[in-house]
Amino acid sequence: MDCSPIITVSLDDPLYHDPREDLVVVSRDHAVPRDLCQTPAMRARAVYAHVRSRAVLVDEAAVFVYTGVWTINPRVIRQLPTAPLPGRSTRWTSDRRLLKDDHIVFFGEVPVTTMVRTAADLLYQPPLRAVTSILPLLRVGLDPGDVIEFMGERFRGHPTDDASRLIEQLGATVARHRSSR
Repeated sequence: MDCSPIITVSLDDPLYHDPREDLVVVSRDHAVPRDLCQTPAMRARAVYAHVRSRAVLVDEAAVFVYTGVWTINPRVIRQLPTAPLPGRSTRWTSDRRLLKDDHIVFFGEVPVTTMVRTAADLLYQPPLRAVTSILPLLRVGLDPGDVIEFMGERFRGHPTDDASRLIEQLGATVARHRSSR
């Protein structure tokens, strides 16, 4: 991975142009030029530059990496959503979930939960958070069947029936929308 420093702008700095056109917010206090967020790998690197220690980008941070869309306002989050790498300390991460090696994909040196694991995790969040975060993943190609298969009969000790129905309904909605275009 290219180790050159990423250019960031503090959101406290005065901006003399429209930031919605030229900058992309990548954490609570930082934005980067839009050109540095063109691909998932670039977005992963831009977000990861503001994570305290080695951790996996999860939930809405992973959605942003895959889609380029924040489904939460990154300016108001206390800490970017992260989880510990397998076998690592949870000291500087947002939560204590257990990830396996095959739940993670690397964009350069940046670990991000797979799209399927990201969706499975989000399905257990409050419905509004789940729906707004999963829809962008479905629009970029997430297969609901893969998520249901991943969850199996039980996932993280939770029943999967409601989560399976939700991802099926969202997938059908996105498919109908695509076919009506």
